Amino acid sequence: MAQSQRGELTKDFRRSSGSFELVMSPLLFALIGFGLDRWLGTVPVLTILFAVVGFAGAAVKLYYAYKFEMDRHEAEATWAKQS
Repeated sequence: MAQSQRGELTKDFRRSSGSFELVMSPLLFALIGFGLDRWLGTVPVLTILFAVVGFAGAAVKLYYAYKFEMDRHEAEATWAKQS
């Protein structure tokens, strides 16, 4: 595999991680909340709370990553360059 192909593959994997974050973060947080719920006897309060917090955290992270990437593209654009 050529170096340029490897770089493209790495870039594609980085782009697709957002979908995994949106699924895995709430799931992981919900499992932690479920464990705490069972331990404290408050089922399903912490499970739901942790799942919502996990989803919100992933969504905020994706939003700011997207905003940063678009700002970087805008700064590197031809119309933004000043001679």
